[in-house]
Amino acid sequence: MLTRRFVLTACLGLAPAGSAFAQALSGGVGAPPRAVPPPVPLPAPAPDVAPPPRAPRPPAPAYDEDDQDYGISRREAVRIARRRGVVDVENVSRRRGVWIVSGTDDEGDDIRVVVDDEGYVVDVRRD
Repeated sequence: MLTRRFVLTACLGLAPAGSAFAQALSGGVGAPPRAVPPPVPLPAPAPDVAPPPRAPRPPAPAYDEDDQDYGISRREAVRIARRRGVVDVENVSRRRGVWIVSGTDDEGDDIRVVVDDEGYVVDVRRD
C-alpha cells in the first residue's frame, strides 16, 4: 500500500514539473512559443542515369583471309605454341602446310614451334 502512494505521489509531483520545463523551453511565462523550423526534406533520389559510355574496344588483330582455308587458324597455332613454351611471339608464318611460330621462352632463349593443319606439334626447336 505504501508503494502505491509513493508511486502516485511521484507521478503527480512530476506532472507540474513537466509544464515548468515546457515553459522554460518556450521562453518563459507569457512568451510566445518559438517557431519550429520545418523538417529538412530528404534529397530526391537520383534519376536512373546510365553510366558514361566506355571507350570502344580496339579492333581485333588482322589475320589473313586465307586462314579459313586451313585446318587451324593463326591464332590457334599461337595458342598451341604457347602451351609448348613460347612466351613472347615474334613471328608467325605459313609454309608447306604448317604454321611456324617463332619467339622466346621463359628463359629468354629463342624457340620455334611448328604446328600442322590439324593442330599437332611437328617440331620444337630451341636455339
